[in-house]
Amino acid sequence: MSELLKVNNLSVSFGSGEGEVKAVHGVSFEIEKGETVALVGESGSGKSVTALSVMQLLPYPHASHPQGSILYRDEELIGASHGKMSHIRGDEIGMIFQEPLTSLNPLHCIEKQISEVLLLHRKVKPAQATERVKELLNLVGMEEAHSRLKDLPHQFSGGQRQRIMIAMALANEPDLLIADEPTTALDVTVQAQILALLKDLQAKLGMALLLITHDLGIVRHMADRVCVMTEGKIVEQGETEQVFSKPQHTYTQHLLAAEPKGQPNVAPYKMQLPMMMGKNIKVWYPIKGGLFRRVLGHIKAVDGIDLEIRPGKTLGIVGESGSGKSTLGRALLRLEKSEGDITFEKQSLQGLSFEELRPLRHEMQMVFQDPFGSLSPRMSVGAIVGEGLEVHAPAMGRLERDEIIAETLVEVGLDPEARHRYPHEFSGGQRQRISIARALVLRPKLIVLDEPTSALDMSVQAQIVDLLRDLQDRHNLAYVFISHDLKVVRALSHDIVVMKEGKVVEKGTTDEVFNSPQTDYTRALMAAAFENKVE
Repeated sequence: MSELLKVNNLSVSFGSGEGEVKAVHGVSFEIEKGETVALVGESGSGKSVTALSVMQLLPYPHASHPQGSILYRDEELIGASHGKMSHIRGDEIGMIFQEPLTSLNPLHCIEKQISEVLLLHRKVKPAQATERVKELLNLVGMEEAHSRLKDLPHQFSGGQRQRIMIAMALANEPDLLIADEPTTALDVTVQAQILALLKDLQAKLGMALLLITHDLGIVRHMADRVCVMTEGKIVEQGETEQVFSKPQHTYTQHLLAAEPKGQPNVAPYKMQLPMMMGKNIKVWYPIKGGLFRRVLGHIKAVDGIDLEIRPGKTLGIVGESGSGKSTLGRALLRLEKSEGDITFEKQSLQGLSFEELRPLRHEMQMVFQDPFGSLSPRMSVGAIVGEGLEVHAPAMGRLERDEIIAETLVEVGLDPEARHRYPHEFSGGQRQRISIARALVLRPKLIVLDEPTSALDMSVQAQIVDLLRDLQDRHNLAYVFISHDLKVVRALSHDIVVMKEGKVVEKGTTDEVFNSPQTDYTRALMAAAFENKVE
């Protein structure tokens, strides 16, 4: 093997003078041709900043490199000309970015975005580019997207958008692929497929892979070598098996020990009546075509689902991207138009107008999947958490409201002084706690949690799960917990509904579903989640 990339004593700073933030300190590692090197660590450790330095995509000149060198095939990348970097990016070095929705252009169809790389670097004709786009979509397991080439990114699920990003990165068969959390938002079965795909491409193309992730299960089965980062430094590196079997640094030991564990709270002993019931819930989206835009059919996102949610208990909803999990969660709270009967404390929700629903909103809250996207960047944390109080308790005085906001922040494990700061000043885990505080401040009876831990580090996931269990125990909360992470679901849920293509394929208690899955689909989910194997 020959040395492809050499990072030596790299440092990264943002700003200057008294406001300087030193994000990376003296990082050094190498990647050989065809090798996989993993950068692991928690949020804020400097992993992504290091990767973006390789691509020279940091916000220069606000960002700078006080020292260090990045050599790609013995050519220095730090300070390289725009023309040189434009040639390297997307052709010789590809990158899969962490957040596909913010990385894809919302105004351009997926065909245009994937083919742009081919048109720019390979100078192919548009018809050839379209055929290559279809090949790439086949490669990442999105054959169904052939008929949706003109669709925009927001029309795809999170997992589908991640596959589109991977297709773009692989378009020109790069020699080095930088994958920044490439499977964070993906279902366990899709994770396994994507990782197997990357392995297969490495074997075919001799491609090197710089894998940035907080998922140690992926690292163990993908990486040849691993570099452990914290506070901008690499504190341990070596052969993957050696680091995993005999970790030398206390931080590495902490990472390996961190995983959501334990069991859901003991459910209330007495048999309580369901707080919420759904019967034959349907969410169908019309497919229109022709000159007069007639309805030709329907996308059946949720197709005839029955469920019950009881006080003090958690109903876990699991399934792959596009299975209808999030749509069902929104439909339960009347945030999505649906058919069927939905009752909350024996009151039917379906016939209520927006104004009639408002008094019930404080008892039914939602924590959304993307905490950064769901928190207004223009509002302070205090204003975000207290917004519900202004709507539902307008007569409450400012001092009383401020006191309740501070108490709620403490309850979710945040400093009450955090209410004077803004969302961008917090880590992903802290932003998720702010989202939970916003839901909790109204003292609801039911909270729908949509993938609340999907983008978080393992140790932060464990903290959020512990927090949710504690809050449930204290306030007798009912949860609907939507997730593709079965380890987190098992740690929190009393009952489970397994969804596929808008329908329930299996349901029962957590022990029943996990210990004796009845369908092939559920067994496949379990195998992908707990075996951590990449074929």
